[in-house]
Amino acid sequence: MGNDMSGGVDSSSDLSELLRNIDQEITEAVLEYGDGLKSTSDDKQQEIGRHICFDLGDRRLALPLSLVAEVGELENVRPLPFLPEWVQGVTNIRGEIVSVVDIALYFNISKRSNRRKKRAVIIIRSGEVKTAVVVDHITATRMLYRKESAEREEKTEQTVLSGFLSGSAVYHSGEQEEAVQIFDGEQLLSSIRI
Repeated sequence: MGNDMSGGVDSSSDLSELLRNIDQEITEAVLEYGDGLKSTSDDKQQEIGRHICFDLGDRRLALPLSLVAEVGELENVRPLPFLPEWVQGVTNIRGEIVSVVDIALYFNISKRSNRRKKRAVIIIRSGEVKTAVVVDHITATRMLYRKESAEREEKTEQTVLSGFLSGSAVYHSGEQEEAVQIFDGEQLLSSIRI
C-alpha cells in the first residue's frame, strides 16, 4: 500500500495494473480500517477513512471505499434508446446488468468528443442500487483527513456539482498535503434524474 500512484497512466496495460492494485487496496483497506473515524488531535486532523481519488474535468474528487464495489475499464456498453446523453447504456458485470453513467456529462463538465476513449469506471453501490460511474482518471486510494482549516477554506462557488459534494479533506503525499473534495455517491445514486 506504500505505492504512490498519483502519476499518469498512459497505456492500457498500465491502467489494468493500476486498477488491479486499487482493487487490492480496497479490500485491504476495508479489512484494516472499516468505516471508523479516528482522530489525530496533535495536528487538528480527523481521519475519515480510505477513499478512492479520481479526476473529473479539472477537479480532484474522492469517494469513500465503503461505496465502491470495484473498479475497472469501461467495456462493452450497450446503448439504450431515448435516454439522456450522460446515460451511456448498460453493461454486464459478473452476470449483473448495471447502468453506465458518465458523470462528467451529467454535470455538464465536458463534452464526450473532448474526452479520452479508454476511461475508468468505479462501480458504486448503496443498498440495492448499483451503477458504473465513468470518470476521467483514477489516481489512487488515499487515507483522507478532515482538517479545520480545510473546512474554512472551502470555496462557496455554486455549481451543479456542489449539491453532490459533502465537504473537503486532505491527504498526505510525501511531505505535502493535497486537497480533495468528497463526492457524495449516495446522493448521486438517489438522485431523481438517475
